Amino acid sequence: MSSPRTVVVARSSPQQRRTIDNSARGLMRSPFVRILLITLLLQTVIYAMRPMVSYKAISIGANNAELGLIASSFAVLSLLVAVSIGRWVDRWGEPRFVIAGAVIILSVAVGLIWIDSIWALAASQAILGLGHILSVVATQALVANRGDPKKRNGRFGMFTVIVSLGQLVGPAGGGLLAGTSASDPSENTLGFGVEQVFLGATIASLLATIIALSLIQPARGTRGREKRVAPATDASPQLHLKYWESVGRVMKTPNMPQAMLVSLSVLTAIDILAAYLPAYGQANGLSVETVGLLLAARAAASMGSRLLMLPLLKFAGLRWTLALSAVLPALALAVFPFVGSLPVLYVLLALAGFGLGLGQPVTLAWVAGQAPRAIRGTALGVRITGNRLGQTVLPAAIGLIAGASSISAIFLALAGLLGASTLAVLRADFSKDLSSDQD
Repeated sequence: MSSPRTVVVARSSPQQRRTIDNSARGLMRSPFVRILLITLLLQTVIYAMRPMVSYKAISIGANNAELGLIASSFAVLSLLVAVSIGRWVDRWGEPRFVIAGAVIILSVAVGLIWIDSIWALAASQAILGLGHILSVVATQALVANRGDPKKRNGRFGMFTVIVSLGQLVGPAGGGLLAGTSASDPSENTLGFGVEQVFLGATIASLLATIIALSLIQPARGTRGREKRVAPATDASPQLHLKYWESVGRVMKTPNMPQAMLVSLSVLTAIDILAAYLPAYGQANGLSVETVGLLLAARAAASMGSRLLMLPLLKFAGLRWTLALSAVLPALALAVFPFVGSLPVLYVLLALAGFGLGLGQPVTLAWVAGQAPRAIRGTALGVRITGNRLGQTVLPAAIGLIAGASSISAIFLALAGLLGASTLAVLRADFSKDLSSDQD
């Protein structure tokens, strides 16, 4: 028989319940938490849709070169406007650009349900890339401009962990959803449905848009609880620099070229794996569920490495952490096309993912920490422009190589690119404090 005292302990007081409710409401009012939720939803949507776009292209007869064209189109528009978006974010603030990005991604998800031509798929990916760049520059600027500058590495670490979680959930969930959605073989030679994935992406991106709308409301309830750096005003002389002057100012940041090369190589490798692993799977008899889980294994390892980023930086330093981010995936991808064992393929993609997960947050924190606050959005835009240049040129070039040889050439080309990044990092001097905050 239980004692009365046990019953009293098991019950929560009205004050305790109010405290829990207030804590939950306060958590959801936190702009940083909402940024993480938006990022999770949009990354899940994008990384669920992109492999399905490749599968849809294959079903209507796309070859390796055309898959490269579709993959490259993702970066075309953002390559042209990334720096301008960064300047707009610096001048007008971040929330409206987060909203615009979410709305564009939502519109693409809806359109992909009916698109049925290679050129239309390529156009949809270009628009998707624009929505992605709008949301990425704005959310990264929000993370950089909020809170204690000395804790910026930790915030970017958490931010990129959430990115990795979206990249894990997206392909795994998309693959499982497509694999369990039987289609009419007369309409789809793949034997499974992709439209259900696009429908799910529509729902998730609509939710992200609703959350993003809350960012633009006056933050009266959160003032004093979270430090916010206001958008730069017209008094900031950096805002009056001409386009190429601002780019030149950013490129003079110590070791910016090396940071951009690593960032470019890592992001291009992630993109090309998402675009071409479906083709590799089709050529080697792997199911859509298996391909989705392979991509998820890469993302899970990336998430794990990002959780370990700060201890790794303290133990090995910036130079060797960045070198690891490039050399580990280089070795894994060089071996990948010559392995026939599925468990080994999972291990190799996990090793590649562990390295690929480190490059983005470390270079992101470096660029954000070294750029003056008045042009921080511009600096992030320049960094992403470099990424998009690689994402535009390299998938198309590698697609042509694969078209002339075999799918294996894709993995070897990526290994070579990451190897070159390793050499560039080893020759650089990343000795300046990442946590600095300049005006």
